Amino acid sequence: MAALKSIKKLKITILVDNYVDVLLPSNELVQRPLLVKERQLARNPVAEHGLSLLIDADEERFIMDFGLTDFGLMYNMEVLGVDPDSISLGILSHGHHDHLGALFPFLEKRKGPFPLYLHKDAFLERRYFSLPSGEGFYFPRVQKERMEQYGAQVMILEGSELILGERCLVSGEIPRVTEFERGLPGAYYEMGGERFRDQMRDDMSIYLRVEDKGLVVVSGCAHSGIVNSVLYGMKLTGIEKIYAILGGFHLTGPAMTETLPKTLDHLKEFSPQVICPMHCTGWESQRRLRELFGDRFILSSVGSVINLSG
Repeated sequence: MAALKSIKKLKITILVDNYVDVLLPSNELVQRPLLVKERQLARNPVAEHGLSLLIDADEERFIMDFGLTDFGLMYNMEVLGVDPDSISLGILSHGHHDHLGALFPFLEKRKGPFPLYLHKDAFLERRYFSLPSGEGFYFPRVQKERMEQYGAQVMILEGSELILGERCLVSGEIPRVTEFERGLPGAYYEMGGERFRDQMRDDMSIYLRVEDKGLVVVSGCAHSGIVNSVLYGMKLTGIEKIYAILGGFHLTGPAMTETLPKTLDHLKEFSPQVICPMHCTGWESQRRLRELFGDRFILSSVGSVINLSG
């Protein structure tokens, strides 16, 4: 069992996500970006189909994922006043381009080596996605050598690992234990002239423990299933009290019609005090989660700072 140390201060800033609304009001839990600055409209962050989260845990600052485009992440960091050199390390939730598209522009802006944690299957070649229309596309290849050329210290994980002085737990491969979470339909990879179903073993979450609050689960896309992601965090840490669940839940599209109600039932059982679905969760699932959790639901919007401090 992982001896995950508790933290007192935790803030998560949404650097990249699919949605932005600069008119959303702030409250004690979430600070929205300024609409007006010095009596003029402030520069707005932009949205895109990707995810990047800045995490401040006590005195440590790190980043999970890097969005889709160099314009999205780097522009938003400038607008939000985030210095790349203030970030000590990175975690790549999995090897899909909408989570690492701005990695190299980010690395170019930094000074010195940059530890980057990821699963070995992020380097799978010829990953392919088949659309319901019959069309398909290949994901851009993720290359370890190029990462290292840009200053990344590539830390390859298979199992879980405690980092940041045992204050953050990276899941490694997440076991599939639920019968209804079946991964991403249409995902394949090619090897030796054959095509195989991509189980996305590189899908990872992170876990943090807030003092007097409980476990915080942060997913990238939850291709292994958001319920599986939470259950694994509970198993690894022995913490049964779930404080917050954030990140991509991947519940969008017709293929998730049967998965959604069962996922909602389990999330209700976890009874998180904060839930903030992002990125690939989908509008219908967002709506259902809002109905289920009421004021515990946070609408994700780029530039928002979620304060989960104890």
